[in-house]
Amino acid sequence: MRCPVCGIRHVPNAVFCEECGTYLLKDRERVTRPLEFAQIRWLGEPNRLRARESGLFDRTPFKIRLRIADDDGNHARQVELSLGRPIRLGRSDPACDIFPELDLTEDLGREHGVSREHTCIYQQGNTVKVEDLASTNGTLLNGQRLDPYIPEPLRDGDQLQIGKLLIQVSLEPQGF
Repeated sequence: MRCPVCGIRHVPNAVFCEECGTYLLKDRERVTRPLEFAQIRWLGEPNRLRARESGLFDRTPFKIRLRIADDDGNHARQVELSLGRPIRLGRSDPACDIFPELDLTEDLGREHGVSREHTCIYQQGNTVKVEDLASTNGTLLNGQRLDPYIPEPLRDGDQLQIGKLLIQVSLEPQGF
């Protein structure tokens, strides 16, 4: 294989010329092949092909209800969501193109120390998990600080603290 710019010879399938840095692969080899649907994953979701074989798709989908209040118990609201896909909790920031599934801005999230991408709740098999996304002020589960990116089981009746916001968790299996 010869470099079309400087003429130096290279081993077959070399990607760049060692002499001048020219990209050596032909145009047809530069294309990225799209993934098949079964190969695409959401955060916290196992490989779909292996999951299908292992029966992880045979799961009971959950509905989660969150009652959000600040550290004084004020400004409460209730949100009900399906765990069909992971739910990120945080604050929207259009300038940085960040739009979490549950935006806590209206709950005075910024004033209560909620990061833009603070926490993620997702279902894995028949278990619901919560994971801190390396937030600045951390996530507490029933008073215990979560280590970043280490998922912990989330159960009905648990209490999350995201910054200073308190969130009471209710989980229930979702009927079809």
